[in-house]
Amino acid sequence: MIKRTIAAFCCGFLLLPLAGCDSAQVSDADGDDPSIANVALFPVERNGDWGYMDPTGRLVIQPTYNDAYPFSEGYAPASNWVSGRGTVWYYLRSDGSTAFEIEASFAYPFYEGRARVRADGKWGFIDTTGAYIVNPYMNSASDFSDGRARVKTTGWQYGFMDTSGQIVIEPEFDEIENFSDGLALFEDEGRFGYLDTNGGIAIAPQFDEARSFSDGRAAVKVGDNWGYINTGGQFVIQPQYISAGDYAEGMAPVRTENQWEYVDGTGARVIAPSFDGARAFSENRAAVMIGEMWTFARPDGSQIHSAEFNEVWDFEGGLARVRIDERIGYINAQGSYVWFPEN
Repeated sequence: MIKRTIAAFCCGFLLLPLAGCDSAQVSDADGDDPSIANVALFPVERNGDWGYMDPTGRLVIQPTYNDAYPFSEGYAPASNWVSGRGTVWYYLRSDGSTAFEIEASFAYPFYEGRARVRADGKWGFIDTTGAYIVNPYMNSASDFSDGRARVKTTGWQYGFMDTSGQIVIEPEFDEIENFSDGLALFEDEGRFGYLDTNGGIAIAPQFDEARSFSDGRAAVKVGDNWGYINTGGQFVIQPQYISAGDYAEGMAPVRTENQWEYVDGTGARVIAPSFDGARAFSENRAAVMIGEMWTFARPDGSQIHSAEFNEVWDFEGGLARVRIDERIGYINAQGSYVWFPEN
């Protein structure tokens, strides 16, 4: 019988000492398809109100909302306070029309045809018509990934729900990561392993620390060093790094010295140690930190913009969201502003 516990926990996710702890931050940008055609519009703020621009920086939906999230699967949730109703979320189409609206404290973008919403302090899921497929009764819920959503139902342990709203892995984990590449990271008495989508043990808990799978690989720690395994649990790069991040687009950020570098699928260096922080590539660009500021690197290691951003989001749909102080803007893959940072 597995003792299903997680020792370290932060902000709803496993806190695993790895590429993020002394360097890179996990991007909070979401999205499934990197093509501009599938990322219709981008949320922008002007004078405290939110609207949406197109990939050229032209305002398409005027800033009239209190809050706004990115488009995903054809819709974007944006909210306003309405007297007598409270917070109302409008799921917008790319032409600015409203597909439907829902009264909820929080409402998030669609993933795998489902969006999580919080009403009366509890979480549920809606479909693309705005109808509840799971009424709000859960204590916690994450977005769907690989056909599974991590949820806390009426208790305080995690399980997984399928897109029909059925519990397919019973809530008996104190903490567990979301599914990625068909596997979910879990801990058993200080060792990390991976579950399959049915709740069975796919890779036995044997690692001192670990990351979720990405691009068919996961960074795992044995003793003092990090390496990479494949979805079958075999090492494809033996443990040799001080820290290691996620694979994407055939490369991963690792640290063998004080600074971060990038290696390919064989572990060969492709970008020399150059950065004080580094994240995985997205759309041929990787967020990197120089000193205490962020910019983006190309696959050859060159920068597309000077390191002057306090925070950056990964590229999606040809653009990346950036923050300077409290001002938000967007840059394109060449490093030019499409939306200059403003309040």
